[in-house]
Amino acid sequence: MQKAEFQIIFKLLQDKENVNRNYRQLATETGTSIGSVHNTMQGLMEKGYIVEDGNKRLLRKRASLLNCWVRAYADGLKERYLIARFTFLTPQVKERWKDIRMPEDASWGGEPAAALLDDYLNPERWDVYTVDNANALIATGRMIPKVDGEIYVYRKFWGEKDTPLMMVYADLLATDDDRCCEAAERIVKLIG
Repeated sequence: MQKAEFQIIFKLLQDKENVNRNYRQLATETGTSIGSVHNTMQGLMEKGYIVEDGNKRLLRKRASLLNCWVRAYADGLKERYLIARFTFLTPQVKERWKDIRMPEDASWGGEPAAALLDDYLNPERWDVYTVDNANALIATGRMIPKVDGEIYVYRKFWGEKDTPLMMVYADLLATDDDRCCEAAERIVKLIG
C-alpha cells in the first residue's frame, strides 16, 4: 500500500459517508491527488470493499479493510511518517509526561494516547504526531532531540487536533507487544 492509498483508506474508514464524497473533496481532505483517489476507489471496488447501489457507494467489509490498513501501517508505512526522535529532559519529566502541554498542532499517539483514554496502559514508548516540524516540541521545555530517544515524532496527515482512535489502535498493534495488543482490543470497541 502506498502512502496516498493509505491516507485515502484512512479517511474512508473514519466515516462511512466519506465513500460518497466526490474525488476532488477526498483529494483535498487527504492531501493526495485526484488520480490517487480514483485509483484507490477503483481498487477497493475491484476487491469488493466498495459497491455501488444506485447513485450511492457503500463501504463493505469494514473490519477486513481496517485489518489490511493496520497491517500495511505496521509493515513499513509508519516509518515513512517518522520525522525525528526525542527524549524527555529528565527522568522526572518522563514520570510526569501527562503534565506536558503539547504544542497546538501536536498530539500523543500510540501508548500515551491509549493511557490517556483509559489509563490501562503504562507507556514504554511515546509516539507524537505533529503537522509542523518536530522543533515545536522543544518549546515544551520537556523534550530534546536524541537520535535513539524513546519519543518518536511522526508527521500528522489528518485534520483533527487529537489523534484519531484508528491511529492509536494501529500504533498499538504495530508494536507487536502483548500488553499493547490488549490495549488495542479495548480501543477497537470504541472505534465501532
